[in-house]
Amino acid sequence: MKRMVLFLMVSLMAGSLLAQKYAVINSENILGALPEYTSAQEQISNLQEQYQQKLQAEYNALEDMFQKYQKDKQSLNAEQRRLREQQIIDRENEVKELREQYFGQEGTLAKASEVLFNPIRERMQEAIRYIADRYGYSLVLDVSSGMGVVHYVPNIDISNLVIERLQAVR
Repeated sequence: MKRMVLFLMVSLMAGSLLAQKYAVINSENILGALPEYTSAQEQISNLQEQYQQKLQAEYNALEDMFQKYQKDKQSLNAEQRRLREQQIIDRENEVKELREQYFGQEGTLAKASEVLFNPIRERMQEAIRYIADRYGYSLVLDVSSGMGVVHYVPNIDISNLVIERLQAVR
């Protein structure tokens, strides 16, 4: 009797799993097909380059300050050396803070990325939801990272449908 109940439960579960529809997307391909995503990437890249140049100028100034100290070190008394060393340490800390301000997790670059990319990602999510609802998909997996998906049949890839939906909704 127990075996019969167990067999019946397994059969019901297997039947319900087979009835569900699955699909995959490749978010990298979808985002790459959107001109606004490419534009946002360019803006972030330009901003990153500007910040990198500013930071490099600060590091160069710090290096000059240190080299000047090394050159003058012998002619300075103990108090003057201590004062210059402290100035160098303070300046180094300021440059580190500036780097964190630009490139840190809560930095200007991260915030700009969030402002530019979140609306695009939200539109993509909405398009995925629309396609999944319209075609009855129970599960949609993103295969762009490739870490969790070992194999899939290409005919369940709905990336093109998502791209078409995004282009139609503009």
